[in-house]
Amino acid sequence: MTQKDNITISIDCMGGDDNLSDIISGVNDYHTENKADLFLLHGDKGKIDVHLNSYKQLKKNCTLLHTEKSIEMDDKPAQTIRSGKKSSLWNAIESVKKKKANIIVSCGNTGSLMAISTFLLRRLPGIKRPAIAIFWPSLSKTGFNIVLDAGADIKAQPSDMVTYAQFGSTICNKVFNIEKPKVGLLNVGTEAHKGDDRMREASSLLENDSGLKGYEYYGFVEGSDFSSNKVDVIVTDGFTGNIALKTAEGTANLIKQFFVQEFKSSASGILSGLIFRGKLQKLKEKMDPRRLNGGVFVGLNGLVIKSHGSSDSKSFYSALKLAKNVCKSDYN
Repeated sequence: MTQKDNITISIDCMGGDDNLSDIISGVNDYHTENKADLFLLHGDKGKIDVHLNSYKQLKKNCTLLHTEKSIEMDDKPAQTIRSGKKSSLWNAIESVKKKKANIIVSCGNTGSLMAISTFLLRRLPGIKRPAIAIFWPSLSKTGFNIVLDAGADIKAQPSDMVTYAQFGSTICNKVFNIEKPKVGLLNVGTEAHKGDDRMREASSLLENDSGLKGYEYYGFVEGSDFSSNKVDVIVTDGFTGNIALKTAEGTANLIKQFFVQEFKSSASGILSGLIFRGKLQKLKEKMDPRRLNGGVFVGLNGLVIKSHGSSDSKSFYSALKLAKNVCKSDYN
């Protein structure tokens, strides 16, 4: 299926932390802005209809593909390769393989989503390990930096990080029209001698590769640079990247709670909150992790979006918007 303005999205409705109502609500919110797009909803038809029947216009754009089988959040990826066939997750990915959909979106088990996606869609030529790329809010002109890997491979080797840099640069080029993106390698310091042998080897490989692959290697960056405008792409292993992502989500929620507590703590605080309500609302929206929900699986012969397991309707809506943008960019 070719990438175009109007797309078909395959959705694993049974994946996630028992949030089917939020998934359908998020699809409806997306549908109100993208009325020509179509949806393949995979899962238990009876359970899906309970929620879908509330959205008559949306239902016209949906095809329900029934299966009672689903993959649980604690199922092991290796097991799901053997036993996951005909589950909602498997069927949703298979729709992309068979060109019935442009992209698949799931809140389900990350390991199983990656394992089955790799099994069905296959890796692109020359790719050893797929990765998860996320859009990180930053001070750059685009408003985002690309960070990868965000959790697919916790034992990435130096050669894998070179591949991540290439994919991240391609996304920047296709999505943000950045001709020669800057790439940084996450480390415990910016000095050349910092880090272990793996980091120094990766840095050397990136230095040699950058001139050939259309990106500029900036050098080492630190955690404080995630939201800076120093680089466009930050490369790290999946272990570190996933911890950074979860830490950022928790920090954003903490700061939001601090603001709420402070403005409710006194009469002057309440008055200040009323005076600056418009500005505070904009700040709240910018800091809302749900606005940036969704990771792109890179390195596969097909498009896959991972949504947060506990996604509410706003989070899932954001993942669908990301899916639309990825399809339009045709980065793969």
